[in-house]
Amino acid sequence: MKSIHTQRLHLKATVQADLDAVAAIWGDPEGGKFLPDPLYKSGAEIAEILEDDPQCPVYYFAARLLASPSFQGLEKGEIIGTCSLGLENAASREYSIGYTVKKDHWGKGYAGEMVCALIDLARELGIKALLAPIAQANTASQRVAEKCGFSVAGESAFTKSGTDIIFPTFIYKLNL
Repeated sequence: MKSIHTQRLHLKATVQADLDAVAAIWGDPEGGKFLPDPLYKSGAEIAEILEDDPQCPVYYFAARLLASPSFQGLEKGEIIGTCSLGLENAASREYSIGYTVKKDHWGKGYAGEMVCALIDLARELGIKALLAPIAQANTASQRVAEKCGFSVAGESAFTKSGTDIIFPTFIYKLNL
């Protein structure tokens, strides 16, 4: 999968060397709260996620900061978030997206940049619709989806893996 550049980010396919940084983001109790995945402790716990399944393609990206004078105090190449684009329904060619940003980078617009980049990639791939399942309690992520053109198309729920926690969910949709 190709790399994608946004104004401030480099979205690069997640590789083995990224997994500890990804696990730190997904494993943060506050930052990973609304992810369906368990709170990972190490990259080794998520290595199998990267394995390709041709029946259910998923594109995982690590979002790194690009070099810029306005990023004083930030490390170029630091992984500040992750995003993904994965097949949800083969018959309707609907894909789902997911995204998360490291807690100390919240509120800076990085999630919106990642989502816009995923929308552009989906169009390039000929995808007809994108879904974004978002916990109803996750209002910040809902605002990101709405700013990027998604609207609520339904409701569902998911259980956080390895827990009894059930999150009522809005299913956001964007027709392309």
